[in-house]
Amino acid sequence: MLMSCFPGTIAPLEATGERMVPEQSVPDTFWEHIFRYRFATRFVQNQTVVDIACGEGYGSAALLRAGAERVIGIDVSAEACEHAARKYGIEARVADAAAMPLATRSIDRIVSFETIEHLAQPERFVAECARVLKTDGRLVISTPDTLLYSDEDGPNPFHCSEMTRDAFGSLLKNYFGQVRFYSQVVARAPWWLPRSLAARSSPWRKLRGYWRLRHLLGGSRWDVATESTRRDPVSAICSRLPGERNCFNSYLVRRLIAPGRESSKYVIAVAGQARQNPTRHAE
Repeated sequence: MLMSCFPGTIAPLEATGERMVPEQSVPDTFWEHIFRYRFATRFVQNQTVVDIACGEGYGSAALLRAGAERVIGIDVSAEACEHAARKYGIEARVADAAAMPLATRSIDRIVSFETIEHLAQPERFVAECARVLKTDGRLVISTPDTLLYSDEDGPNPFHCSEMTRDAFGSLLKNYFGQVRFYSQVVARAPWWLPRSLAARSSPWRKLRGYWRLRHLLGGSRWDVATESTRRDPVSAICSRLPGERNCFNSYLVRRLIAPGRESSKYVIAVAGQARQNPTRHAE
């Protein structure tokens, strides 16, 4: 059962930059994670879910509140698992993502946000996800596109396996028969798509009145994360946020519809039809 969380009763985890800490992470990091989990909530109703790299625990707690039948948080950090269990009352297990303590074909959904780039052997992890998922299961997974992420933020000392979108897709298709791609924090998009208004290199930004229009339509609300929102990230994930589908909201997860002309800082994929005998996907 999900426990109540009272602000100030449990000290936050140390913000090292390795994981999102709601009370301390910068607004960009905060909203990126909030909207990823908002996206994941659409897949978990009445499902048994594993949240890989559950970290602080807010995401696992949100998946439970969104209607998952059961959520198992897995993290390599014993400190993070203990914190998540105490703060949110979730089931959190200390384990390696590439060696989950779970039976084959036992899980309906796996949620893995910003995990794979931290692993020295990402293929072992994807293979493990394919092993534990049921035949109709789904993997909801994200990773930064190294072509954009490193240029914008510089090298991340916690990342050892960053990939391009194409390499990420090829890896997933080795183990899953169906893969759909989504984007978050759009860097470039065709000018005629509404999402181009939120793109970091949007041509619209050069037009007079752009920033005023963005403010008037509520796009600037995502430039900050209020103290009350930080205290309750679970509600931020599960409750409807005013203007969340605003075309200026760069954190919203959107279906990738123009792969050759659209790029984003983060790539999200929903993979299904796990292969029992992986096949190499043609590049």
